[in-house]
Amino acid sequence: MTPEQAIALANARLRLQNASPNVPVGEGEQIMPPVETPKPRIGDYITPLIEIPATIASHGALAIPSAIANPKDQTALSSKYGYSPQSPVSQDILGALGDATKYLPPYLGGNIIGSAMRSASLLRKPTEIAAQSVAQPVAQQMAQALRNEPASTMSGVGAAVVNPAIQRIEQAKNLRVPIPLTKGQATRELGQQGFEAETPKSYPKLGKPLIAKNVEQNDKILQNFDAYIDETGKKTADLTSLGRVVDTALVNSSKKAKGEINAAYEAAKKAGETAQMIDVTPVQNYLNGLEAEAINAPVITSAKMKLDKLAKDGQLSINDLEEIRKMVGKVSGSTPTNMSFGKDIKNEIDAVLQNQGGDLYQNARALRAKYAKDFENLGYVDKLLRNKVGTNDRAVALEDVFNHSILSGSQQDVRNIGLTLKKAGAEGQQAWKELQGQTLQYIKDQVTKNVNINSAGDPVVSPAQFKNVVTSLDQDGKLDYLYGKKGAQEIRDLLETAINVNTKVRGAENTSGTTSTFIRSLDTISKSPLGAIPFVKSISKNLAENAQEKIIKKQVEESINFDPNKLAEQLRKEQ
Repeated sequence: MTPEQAIALANARLRLQNASPNVPVGEGEQIMPPVETPKPRIGDYITPLIEIPATIASHGALAIPSAIANPKDQTALSSKYGYSPQSPVSQDILGALGDATKYLPPYLGGNIIGSAMRSASLLRKPTEIAAQSVAQPVAQQMAQALRNEPASTMSGVGAAVVNPAIQRIEQAKNLRVPIPLTKGQATRELGQQGFEAETPKSYPKLGKPLIAKNVEQNDKILQNFDAYIDETGKKTADLTSLGRVVDTALVNSSKKAKGEINAAYEAAKKAGETAQMIDVTPVQNYLNGLEAEAINAPVITSAKMKLDKLAKDGQLSINDLEEIRKMVGKVSGSTPTNMSFGKDIKNEIDAVLQNQGGDLYQNARALRAKYAKDFENLGYVDKLLRNKVGTNDRAVALEDVFNHSILSGSQQDVRNIGLTLKKAGAEGQQAWKELQGQTLQYIKDQVTKNVNINSAGDPVVSPAQFKNVVTSLDQDGKLDYLYGKKGAQEIRDLLETAINVNTKVRGAENTSGTTSTFIRSLDTISKSPLGAIPFVKSISKNLAENAQEKIIKKQVEESINFDPNKLAEQLRKEQ
């Protein structure tokens, strides 16, 4: 019982004197006739002004040495020789102060004095106790007063909160670098989060562990990014170096494939297979049909002039037609229109060459088709290998290779680059690891690019930025392709943990009220007529100061050492 409850109980006792003993009670209800209850006057507290000092003097003096000698005899000795208060108000106030003295430091008497005062308060007449049970309406008023006792911060939450809380804790615990959550972060309970947010502001000294906990959690989130990056095997330190690694892998892979193609064509040529004459009139007819478009696409005119010059009666050797195809490829790279018509012309040539020559030539053509599939037909890959039209400058600068390869394209574009690099041997596989690692570094940079710095000097992780970048990569499956389903889920789990650590439930404020309610109860005694008693006033003040520190310290410890199993047990008891 708190002091505030004790006063409420005492007031109810005073009102009991005016209650009718013959109150009709119907089934399932209690009816009380209108009774005008007078407000307590200072005279009602005259007796406690005398009895409380007398009780404290007798019981306190007896209890302290007795308790030191034999704590078990404490209550009996106080009951036998100590003064016993007769007023119910005195008994209730002493009982409340007795319960509260557990917050006093030991050197001030602590539980010793408290036990003595509680013993004195229990020496009550049986008839008085029985009288309380017959006055149901007044008992209801007393019960209502007792309901002002601060509830557990988890009261009323229900068992449903256990599973999400445990899930959040397990999710954070199973990260590469585990992140222990506080009670408020795990339960997402409004009052508990308010306590954890407000305590460091209102009580800086007592709230230091909460601040340190948050600094530690922020550091562990960043450590998880580093662990993920290390796992990829990334070695480059900047975007230009990364671009050079990717470029080198693609260029070398492209050169190797071209070398194999050229060797195959050379073998077919030596065998005489490319000297075979074939009908090229389908290509000539196609080019003649594009005469009106030639003004916008010079590649059409170039291809037509070359073909008409070499072909005799619509016949041309395979070797000569292959040379025309190469020329079309070079000329068509000048403008988008040329590229479009150049691709169509090459398709017409390929259709004519289908199933011509011998096996060696067909093998060379198969290698050429594979090259087109792996490099040329994949726009994002092809662009990485090309230069800007009419210059020796790369179409994609080295420092922009990561953005081009991962961020700006679709999931299919990322997949195409990934497949090409993975097939490019050890060099290409390392280049792909560099892109994977850089993507994680990009996410880390995005979530820490705000200007907020914690007390350790580290950038504070922004859950909003984290969510934005993950959503962007996740919307068409890039995250899953880059890291596989398991790896992608690890990143999502880290995101959820960052949200739990760094965001509060809307409206979270210090609503737990455990400390403030207790201190307010003690303050009620201090400001009441009982405050005229020197001992009561001083002990209330001392209790308030010590209780405040003890209760807050205990709540802070519970917050940072939260055990979900204890929460589950607590909720089972409440139900």
